Amino acid sequence: MSLIQSPHYMRDMVNEFDWLAHLKASPLGQDQLRCALSSLSTQDMVAVPCLEKGVCRVLVRLVDALPFRPARPVTGSSTSPVFQDFQLCYDVPVTHALWGLAESLGRLFRAALSSDSLVEAPTAFRFNDLIVQRYTAGCRGISPHRDHARYVVVVAILVLSGDGEFCVCQDRSGDAAVEVPARPGDLVLMRAPGLRGAGRRPFHLLRNVTRCRRTVGLRYDVEKGAGGLK
Repeated sequence: MSLIQSPHYMRDMVNEFDWLAHLKASPLGQDQLRCALSSLSTQDMVAVPCLEKGVCRVLVRLVDALPFRPARPVTGSSTSPVFQDFQLCYDVPVTHALWGLAESLGRLFRAALSSDSLVEAPTAFRFNDLIVQRYTAGCRGISPHRDHARYVVVVAILVLSGDGEFCVCQDRSGDAAVEVPARPGDLVLMRAPGLRGAGRRPFHLLRNVTRCRRTVGLRYDVEKGAGGLK
């Protein structure tokens, strides 16, 4: 029996799930979030405080129990390769605490996005796609790339631990790379199709990791619709 299938693991996840669903300690408020989302009409990314350090430590313990696998060293097309050096977990169990956090944050985002001035059309926005990534010290990170067009309105990246230079750049060669500073507990917001004034999807990269970096990517995959969790 795998760790994910064990009754002890599932019970722990449900208990943490219930706790995070009622999390009240987040410094991220609706007004602050609406302001940050508005700023994405003129910039590619912005980072805002989201979780306290103690919550991050709990989440680090929980995500480290997930079944990680190495990312494919090279992905993308032959003409536009993306080089990857990290571990990932894309199959997060529906009972895991992260889905409780995704639902809580999703409610906050839906309220902030209720203004017609922020979105091009009404949206059933919710975080229905999660990916957990772990970048060990000394890894090469990931080369310049863009997230898929099916991830709409806004892509959120929650930093749980570590360091590294997370940069926005002009193209796949990494020209004019500018770091978006983000510490553990910060939520990086990246503009995506459907956000008013968003423009093209931004190229971004990660490099120079010296302490194990753990992140959770939260996205609204429009191809999954409103009903699916993953």
